[in-house]
Amino acid sequence: MADNKTPDYTTEQYWSSLANQSLIRFFILKALKDKDLHGYLLIEEVSQLSGEFCKPSESTLYPALNQMLKAGLIQKTASEVKTRKTYRITAEGKIAFKAAAKVWNEVIPKIQRSAIL
Repeated sequence: MADNKTPDYTTEQYWSSLANQSLIRFFILKALKDKDLHGYLLIEEVSQLSGEFCKPSESTLYPALNQMLKAGLIQKTASEVKTRKTYRITAEGKIAFKAAAKVWNEVIPKIQRSAIL
């Protein structure tokens, strides 16, 4: 059993959380690929696109968005509603999405083949 500082590698929750942290950025880019979205709609879209695997909360979505903003993958603009910010994918973000999609498309079949219990 793991203490508070060491993750418990024996639980599905640990592995699900780890995969979720990685995939949320992929699904954010996928969601923004075809349309601009504000935070609440991004949460809904990421949940739907991931088949409910990634269900980001505000506390997980906005740090990911801020990292992606700093990396130049997305832009933030003011929307019609004063308090809402809308996010838009950039050309660099589209390139990043294509690279991520290629990697996930290659790795998922390998995981499926090796994960037969």
